[in-house]
Amino acid sequence: MAIITISRGTMSGGRSVATCLASRLGYPCVAREVVQEAAAALGASEEVVQRKLQKPPGPWDLVTRERTAYVVAVQAALANQCRSGNLVYHGLAGQFLLRDVPGVLRVRLIAPLARRVESLRAGNHAHTTPEAAERFIRRRDRERRRWVRTLYGAELTDTTLYELTINLESITLATACAMIAELAVQPQYAATAALREQLAHFADACQQRLDAILAGRR
Repeated sequence: MAIITISRGTMSGGRSVATCLASRLGYPCVAREVVQEAAAALGASEEVVQRKLQKPPGPWDLVTRERTAYVVAVQAALANQCRSGNLVYHGLAGQFLLRDVPGVLRVRLIAPLARRVESLRAGNHAHTTPEAAERFIRRRDRERRRWVRTLYGAELTDTTLYELTINLESITLATACAMIAELAVQPQYAATAALREQLAHFADACQQRLDAILAGRR
């Protein structure tokens, strides 16, 4: 079994695929829970942590110590969730927060812009015009790309970051779910005792780094 991270653009089906996978494999499915745990560790509100993670630095801003603290807190919370070795994570930057961690299946979902616009307007934005919806999606995508470039010096579209990229233009969400599930049960993703020990060491190291940062803020 595997730790699965789902990367996607705004309204590209990530939540639906993650929920399907969790149900199919019997895994915990987390995203907001990680932010809540990080917020509790930082003594901040969930809304503040979300804003720090989603809003990228300006074009001339440096990565501040405060922003680093928020990222490390989220990494520590996610690492703690991963101790069992079985997890579906569809929050921000899982492919980076768990970089070099064994047993991680990193998935990227892409979808046509027109389909993403339809999905946005089918939800809580029914009165949004197609043009406004497209502008919103493009802006959020730009912000995510800039966030990743600033913090990790990487590009979200770099295929080497993922074991699997799925284009949802002609593949249904159900089929995508089945494809990922089939890969997740391969032997290299088995949650062995050795893997769980490695994950525990990683989680402890993340927590120690966070503790050091928090101690420096006092």
